[in-house]
Amino acid sequence: MGFKSLLASLLLVSAASAQLSGRVGPTTALSAKQSTICNVLDYGGSVGSSDIGPAIADAFTNCVLKHSGSTLYVPAGNYQMKTWVTLKGATKWAFRLDGLITRAATTGGNMIAVQNANDFEFYSANSAGGIQGLGYQCRNAGPRLIRVSNSENWSIHDLILVDSPEFHLVVEKGENGEVYNMAIRGANLGGSDGIDVWGSNYWIHDVEVTNRDECVTVKSPANNILVERIWCNQSGGSAIGSLSDGTAIQDIVYRNVYTNGGNQAFMIKSNLGSGYVKNVLFQNFVSRGVAYGLNVNQFWSSQTPGSGAGVQLSNITFQDWNGNVADGVKRPPVQLICADGAPCFDVTLKNVNMWSETDKAIVKCESAYGTGLSCLKSGGTHTSYGVVTQSATRPAGYSTPTTMAGDLSDGFATNAAIPTPTIPTSFFPGLPQISPLAKNK
Repeated sequence: MGFKSLLASLLLVSAASAQLSGRVGPTTALSAKQSTICNVLDYGGSVGSSDIGPAIADAFTNCVLKHSGSTLYVPAGNYQMKTWVTLKGATKWAFRLDGLITRAATTGGNMIAVQNANDFEFYSANSAGGIQGLGYQCRNAGPRLIRVSNSENWSIHDLILVDSPEFHLVVEKGENGEVYNMAIRGANLGGSDGIDVWGSNYWIHDVEVTNRDECVTVKSPANNILVERIWCNQSGGSAIGSLSDGTAIQDIVYRNVYTNGGNQAFMIKSNLGSGYVKNVLFQNFVSRGVAYGLNVNQFWSSQTPGSGAGVQLSNITFQDWNGNVADGVKRPPVQLICADGAPCFDVTLKNVNMWSETDKAIVKCESAYGTGLSCLKSGGTHTSYGVVTQSATRPAGYSTPTTMAGDLSDGFATNAAIPTPTIPTSFFPGLPQISPLAKNK
């Protein structure tokens, strides 16, 4: 290997290892959180309950908070929930949800909110527990399913989240968290986000999302986040954004992301605003039949414009992409539309082989500087320029994208119940999950 090749390899390894700033997940083993079992059946709950919320709250307040090293336990079975719960402030504890909770009220907020937790694990031991939101009954007018706020050293895994009236899982601020082995099923419309995350030092992996909005999306502020082995299965696709004033995002890696149908393989989206997104690697993406492919759009019309001249994008690398869009002339397989008031620079495309099912395509650039795409400009001075549209030819490295056995042909209807899925054991073609399902340990 020559010096230049070696240097390039070392730089890539450095970029890929910079995503996490330290360890993630609980600081003690799950076994250390089982000295006291806080079973909701001992706190007023029952299998088949019409409202399991008060029992969860009582078990948390009168058991978990009084006994470090405890587990709040919802046994297998079906439960309804009308009273949302906020579980705040506990340390060294677990929430074992083996049952399926079904939303039975239309109150806004979050069905289960975890706040200021430390050394915390939220999981299903049978890999079948979760929440059925029945969002079709109160579309965009009810609760989110789970929100984790200002917590550190935690994990969520082996849960199934179905048809939230709003978003499914929100990770707000905090640090050192891990989300994995999840199946999320939302309806075929906007406002059904799979996972939205912002904060520091998060690892999200082995997740399947079906919806028509965000798959796994990083929002601001965020740093040191690794997202990998993601299956956007008839989903809106993953993204960074929406971004506006005061954006602060850096050291992010997405890799091994598979998108079957939906809005885009990946999108960075903003409309004016201020701040920065820097040091980001998008590696090993496969997509099939998406509307947009690699899509940077800093004039995104679905967003209210910010007050600044634009969010600055820099040191953004797209490497090893293969896939196709439905119509590459109507919607380019690659477009880099950057802010005129803050042109993006150091944008690098390496081995990006995006094409069109129609066998015809264009590419677009605006105020974008870098290498690896014909419409990108080069140079050390980064001034704005208007949209450059060029005809594209089929990349030599393009091949028909692979499939996965569970690929859906369509999204789920917005006016009917969505069935509860099982959690798969692979989330990217040819790769096993990183951690086995809890039920298989």
